[in-house]
Amino acid sequence: METRKKIMNSAFELFAKKGISFSLTEVASEVGIKKASIYAHFQSKEMLLKEVIDKELKEYFFEINQENDNLEKIFYGVLDYYNNSQTKLLFWKRLLLLPPEAIEDSILDKVHKLSEDRFQIVKELIVSESKKGRIKINCDEAFCLMFFSLIHGLLSSELIYHPYNIREHYDIIWNQFWLSIKK
Repeated sequence: METRKKIMNSAFELFAKKGISFSLTEVASEVGIKKASIYAHFQSKEMLLKEVIDKELKEYFFEINQENDNLEKIFYGVLDYYNNSQTKLLFWKRLLLLPPEAIEDSILDKVHKLSEDRFQIVKELIVSESKKGRIKINCDEAFCLMFFSLIHGLLSSELIYHPYNIREHYDIIWNQFWLSIKK
């Protein structure tokens, strides 16, 4: 089982760096096995990639869904998930922006469904805060779109600009977002 895990970890990192163009020879070399040994664990490169993606989907949505009761916790939870590993950020960018043709539509459908569920959770929190009089009313859809646009923008900035202390940027953006929506 240890070898299987190493194969999956290597494929994860190589997909993040190279996209679908990584080879099983590269995976085998990183793991320290022969290419043929990979087939004892996975039927094909596509099956390996499918399992890698499915594992990451479960880990990502499990981790970020731990803090669903507060907008600020969700904001920082998503950003911190990626801040802890640039490989994860690159993996998700490649998966969402340039999905491999070999990936089944069901996997991408699952990503979109889980993302939509998270969007609804944020929207419900915004509506709840609005009803409590803490934030402006009748702007829940716009605030939700702004919330996720800020997160996606910060994540892209991290790849483009490699800021020295991205956490400071998170704080500045969060504070400005909160100031713009609070009553």
